[in-house]
Amino acid sequence: MVAPRFFLSLILVLSLSACSLAPTYHRPTFDMPKAWRSIDLGTKPLYTDWWLRFNDPALIALIGEALKNNQDLAQSLANIRSAAAKAGQSQSIFLPNVQGTGSATGQLASNRTANTNFDNPGMSQEYSSYATSFQASWELDFFGKNRNNFTMLTDILMNTVLSHEALRLSVAAQTAQTYFQLLAADMQLEIARRTLKTRQAGFAIYTSRYEQGDITELDWHRAQAAVETARAQVHQSAIAVDAAEGALAVLLGRSPRDIIERAMTRGKSIVHIPAPPVLPEGLPSALLNRRPDIRAAEFLLMASNANIGIARAQFFPTISLTGTLGSMSSSVGKLFSGPAGAWSYGITGSIPILDWGRNWYGLKDAEAQKEASIATYRKTVQEAFQDIRKSLTAQRETAHIVKSLKRQVDSLRRAVDIAQLQYDNGYTDYLTVLDAERELFSAELSYAQALQNRLNAVVSVCQALGGGWRDPLEPPAFPILDTDALVAKETAHKNPQK
Repeated sequence: MVAPRFFLSLILVLSLSACSLAPTYHRPTFDMPKAWRSIDLGTKPLYTDWWLRFNDPALIALIGEALKNNQDLAQSLANIRSAAAKAGQSQSIFLPNVQGTGSATGQLASNRTANTNFDNPGMSQEYSSYATSFQASWELDFFGKNRNNFTMLTDILMNTVLSHEALRLSVAAQTAQTYFQLLAADMQLEIARRTLKTRQAGFAIYTSRYEQGDITELDWHRAQAAVETARAQVHQSAIAVDAAEGALAVLLGRSPRDIIERAMTRGKSIVHIPAPPVLPEGLPSALLNRRPDIRAAEFLLMASNANIGIARAQFFPTISLTGTLGSMSSSVGKLFSGPAGAWSYGITGSIPILDWGRNWYGLKDAEAQKEASIATYRKTVQEAFQDIRKSLTAQRETAHIVKSLKRQVDSLRRAVDIAQLQYDNGYTDYLTVLDAERELFSAELSYAQALQNRLNAVVSVCQALGGGWRDPLEPPAFPILDTDALVAKETAHKNPQK
């Protein structure tokens, strides 16, 4: 008995000390700026729940509803549970697989089969057999196939978790931007209705003057055309309001009945939403490494790296320990008696000899997948810097655009008053009045759009920064992750000292 015990102990030691065939993982490097170009945007920090700083209770409530009921987020959470289950399933391979079996069979033998003789009166053509056993098997992970499979699935789990965080940020951003779109459409609808009302009142006066011969038919038709222009804008703005409400209802995860019948809550008008939240001056490059989509892409790369170890292990033998303990008897009453006992143990192994290149192509596929994951990770980082550059510029410039358009609207309102006064006193023709009114109408609509663009730019900055800095006193969003520690742990796990 000493030899078998020594042999099993040796196998156990070799199994536990087996090394991984996965390549050493290295995070791809970039030529990273130490800090973003200096932009005078203030010094206050931007917290994770950045939408609170717009100080609009309706917006805060809508984003809260979206984060709770959005169906894309619900699907993402289900994907997390699925990935966690797969990782747990792969972990079970490290332990022996034990199964219990039982059987009871009855059989009638034919006396016409070869070598069968039932002439003896003590023999019977009918007999029963009962058996019960426990079977155990344990695959020895000499070449790290199972450990690399577990590592790959845990990396995929982390990719799924971080993708959920990125989606959560995206849903919040989409909800905010759609809400601002709704407020801008409300403002444009109000402008169009006010303009239509004014032009209808003016057109009634012009019609009376035309009937009295005080103005020409040309001026009368121009006044009518101006009324219809405003009327068409009313309908266009109404369509925009309805579309924004419908899109917002879907983001909030509302029922079909609520999408059709429930009105959307508004808070402040877009003119009165406070100035955009400010960001620190000079943005460190390390901030973008905390973006959830970047970290998700890195964990996918790490999973591809572990998958190469799985593919390499396919070239080597598979060795398993097996054992059976049970009993067999022709009657149930004797099934558990001493003589009915049976047991066996052994070692099984297999090695690929001729697979016509299947394992070789599997390895090449795993290596190609890693190259694709590297490209995906690099592009994700590149797009992150593109996002922050574009959004910061948009935030700065849209603020200037809003100021310019506000001054333009104020000037054109005064210009319309002057043109109307001059026309009433015969100093100019009606075309001058129409041109001034048309320019004012267009400027007012553009001003509403500029207010939306400015707020959207702020949201884009928050999204580009991965939600901003987390307040140390604020509980983190689900799920709780320290991705820096996880990367360090995964790197150490994948590069053990052999």
